[in-house]
Amino acid sequence: MLKILLAVDGSENSLRAAAYIIKRASAAKDAHEVQLLNVQHPLHGDISAFVGSAQVKQYHHDEGMKAIAKARTMLEQAGIAHQYHLFVGDPASTVVRCAREWGCDEIAVGTQGHTAIANLFLGSVSSKIVSLSDVPVLLVK
Repeated sequence: MLKILLAVDGSENSLRAAAYIIKRASAAKDAHEVQLLNVQHPLHGDISAFVGSAQVKQYHHDEGMKAIAKARTMLEQAGIAHQYHLFVGDPASTVVRCAREWGCDEIAVGTQGHTAIANLFLGSVSSKIVSLSDVPVLLVK
């Protein structure tokens, strides 16, 4: 069984990655198991002075569920075994850490489509994942 960590943020790019994983799994002889992951950025500043920790936690949960909703539906309709996970933290390092801890064979992620020069200035979660990971990374454009 191939165990894939599919990192999604709700964007069209991440949904293309989900569609590619589904297409590949449907054509494969071996079963695929997908660990669907969304990592929310922590809220910055002194937000805790205005909002309670329970509200912040609920906000992250709600935003994470929105981000994975379409990918979950796609996987369910395709009959692909999967579990979903929501975290708060640095997306790239969290994705890589989870892939290691869960024994994933591969990380799949959509790319933003920036040029190489734009990535130098803007950064890219997908390029950070590639640089941090010892697990193979599939970038879907």
